[in-house]
Amino acid sequence: MLQSLYYHLVDAIVYLIAAAIPVYFILKSRKSIDNDNNNHLLKLTTVLVGFILIQVLYHIAGIAGFRLLAKGILEPLSMAVLLVFGIIYVVSIWKTKRQRQQQELKT
Repeated sequence: MLQSLYYHLVDAIVYLIAAAIPVYFILKSRKSIDNDNNNHLLKLTTVLVGFILIQVLYHIAGIAGFRLLAKGILEPLSMAVLLVFGIIYVVSIWKTKRQRQQQELKT
């Protein structure tokens, strides 16, 4: 039981540290001049930060002993957010390829 608490605590701390990099990227990207070009990256990074923070909440709920909240709600929610991340990624790649093909046809 005690090992499980340490596991959740260490994982929550590691996830919080891991969230710092994408949050920094979001803050720096919003200040950039060419915001239309970075829009798909901002969406992807925002969803990634959402996933990471849900994982932090999952581990905090595990520490607090809220097994139903952790396993029943937060775990499926994190999987759904990860699925949304993948869909946004595929759509952004598809749009980028389409724009490049259209630019090649114009020239």
